[in-house]
Amino acid sequence: MKRTLLSCLAFALAFSSQSQIIFEDNFDSYTAGMGVAEQSTSWDTWDGSAGLDGQVSTDYANSGANSAKIEGTSTDLVLPIGPYTTGAYEISWKMYLPAGQGGYFNALHNWSASSTAYEWACDVFFDISGNCTSTIGGVAGTPTTVTQDTWFDVKIQADLNNDNGKVWVNGVMIGDWIWSTNNANGTAGTNQLSAVDFYGTTNVTNGSGLYYVDDVKLEQVTIASVNENTSKVEVPSFYPNPVSSALTINTPESWTGGEIMILDLTGRVIFKDVLSIENTTRQINVNEFSQGIYFVKWTKGQSTMTKRFTKS
Repeated sequence: MKRTLLSCLAFALAFSSQSQIIFEDNFDSYTAGMGVAEQSTSWDTWDGSAGLDGQVSTDYANSGANSAKIEGTSTDLVLPIGPYTTGAYEISWKMYLPAGQGGYFNALHNWSASSTAYEWACDVFFDISGNCTSTIGGVAGTPTTVTQDTWFDVKIQADLNNDNGKVWVNGVMIGDWIWSTNNANGTAGTNQLSAVDFYGTTNVTNGSGLYYVDDVKLEQVTIASVNENTSKVEVPSFYPNPVSSALTINTPESWTGGEIMILDLTGRVIFKDVLSIENTTRQINVNEFSQGIYFVKWTKGQSTMTKRFTKS
């Protein structure tokens, strides 16, 4: 490793069923006991060296006979993606965490085996008891727990058109954030998807780090913001951006009954109100805000949307 920190929207925001599969791999076409990147040009290692390659293993498999074995700090297997700067993408896989073992994965805005210009989008950790913690958008994600000695689902969605990211572990959404946020420090970063990295561990509480990955899939997906009653595209918005004094926020009626917040880079809530049909358009005085990056977050039930603005 070159660095310690690797880095139902039923009515308003919904992923359509349309998707285009870009890449799939269940490792069954590879020879067990050999490296993954050694046998496929679709995979790489963190710095391009053979010594960091994940191994094709028959220890466990979710489908077929093989999976990719990620063991300790001697394994740093990377799936290069794009890099993409537009569109929406979903990366999913099955993961198996043996009892008493930990692990780690991350997604990156910027990555290259021949460069050190890395920028992380999110970091997800598993300890030796199956507890999952994360750093997402520079802040702690929602903790969850997985059952060890069984396969579970992992999914990352990167909507580059709307600069939004989401991560699910075993069906639990652990993060929903401004995708381009630099995960190292929570500052504005690069709205790009470049790679997913599978690494044994970066945390001493994770033991030696050992897990398996199978049925990896990369898809381009279609994300629509649709009001189901009118089929009209309705997306919360605001202006101007950057803003110096008054921020005008427009919220579709479909979000009525929800909540709106303004947060700073640390996640501290500095404004909060209930969304009603009477205040779909409002002005927020930001004169007293310090210069920097802030976020407007709309929430209703399981539906959320977060957008970034700059106070000049």
